[in-house]
Amino acid sequence: MPDTPIAVVGATGFTGKLTVAELRSRGIRVRAVGRNATKLDQLASAHDGVDPCAVAWTAAAIASALQGCAAVISCAGPFAEIGHPVAEAAVRAGVPYTDSTGEQVFIRWIFDELDAPARAAGIAMVPASGFDYVPGDLGAAIVAEGMGPLERIDVVYGTQSAATSVGTRVSSVGVMATPGVAMRDGALRRMRIGESKRSVDLGFARMTGGAIPGGEPLQVPRHVDVRTVYTHLALPGRTGPASPGAGVLSAALRIPGAANLMKSLASRGIEGPGESSRAKRVACHVQAVARDGRRRAVLVEGSDAYGFTARSLAEMAVRLGDGADATGACAPAQAVNPREFLSATGYTVREVEPE
Repeated sequence: MPDTPIAVVGATGFTGKLTVAELRSRGIRVRAVGRNATKLDQLASAHDGVDPCAVAWTAAAIASALQGCAAVISCAGPFAEIGHPVAEAAVRAGVPYTDSTGEQVFIRWIFDELDAPARAAGIAMVPASGFDYVPGDLGAAIVAEGMGPLERIDVVYGTQSAATSVGTRVSSVGVMATPGVAMRDGALRRMRIGESKRSVDLGFARMTGGAIPGGEPLQVPRHVDVRTVYTHLALPGRTGPASPGAGVLSAALRIPGAANLMKSLASRGIEGPGESSRAKRVACHVQAVARDGRRRAVLVEGSDAYGFTARSLAEMAVRLGDGADATGACAPAQAVNPREFLSATGYTVREVEPE
């Protein structure tokens, strides 16, 4: 693997640079793919073993750049706007694929449109391999062990710091402006941001999360027999999906021009959180309710959501490149062993009292 490069598309963004550094710390060569040759050259000059590759933003051009790579990691967002050619390129090139998206609409597109082509190409595609939504999906697989058919799974992400990168802020505007779904009573149904709220002990604080259009309603039912799945997000302060105005803001962003204006504002400021913010604790509480009424909960804990995302992307790409026993569009738990993967990426999991 060290002599076979892993491609990182969108390598010059905040998450992309962290992912490149993580791969190089493992001695893995990186093919840094993007549109800006100057930024790619600057990245390559900062790291040995990074080969810059500037391309036109088409599936054909990106597929050519992926030739000879063991796997590809996409950090090119907002994914709903620019991520499609990268995923299509992976299929064309026959290269296993993973990405850092947190955008439900993009995850759903991969599952709906690229599963069959990926199977035909003999590759696995694992979208959303970062802090959103690997801990929730793997936590759901763990909490479901031995429970039998489930009525409901609730996932609550929480952080001590609300600091985010430019890419996260811009993508979040798109998420809020786009109708999302939850899994309710065995079917994907439209949901409103904040329509469900969950208060849980996250280890570092008790917090209340509001419903968001997360990855778990799409991912978890692929490997767990469950009728209802919700994703929630808890943020410090009076912001976030649990706040009274979350639904109003989401509706306002659907006014023509509002989302573009908000994205422009979100793109200003620092590129990403500093070391003190990244050192703050994060957690993911996952609770299952069986159809016979039994309840069980686990807490996935760690710190530095962005550092975890870089480690998770690198670990996933290495495992896919080494020939993971999976093909087609997959949830994380379909491609890796949940407990082993969380341990390898520095997060812990423990059973806690159900809420």
